[in-house]
Amino acid sequence: MENNYYAQKLNSQNLYKVYDTKIPRVKQYLDAEISFVRDNLAGSEKVLELGAGYGRILKELAGYCKSIVGIDISDENVSLGKEYLKAVPNAKIITMDVHNLTFETKYYIK
Repeated sequence: MENNYYAQKLNSQNLYKVYDTKIPRVKQYLDAEISFVRDNLAGSEKVLELGAGYGRILKELAGYCKSIVGIDISDENVSLGKEYLKAVPNAKIITMDVHNLTFETKYYIK
């Protein structure tokens, strides 16, 4: 799945650098994004994130839901994500194309 724009340009190392910002306005936006979703979780949800990158959002939200799964098209992103999330037992990241979802949907709501 590595022959696409996201795998080539938004690879794990570039994504990590972008999100590891010290720029206050960008950090404020990233924190607001997490807060919005977190504030709408009751704790019992099974969450699916599409285009999860290396799992930045998965890690932030894992403590606020029953389980969270992220999919990303880039093997490199998912590889970094598995390492990044190894201490988060209810979070999982897998390589998959959002246009061809191949998991059993009964495990996910909304």
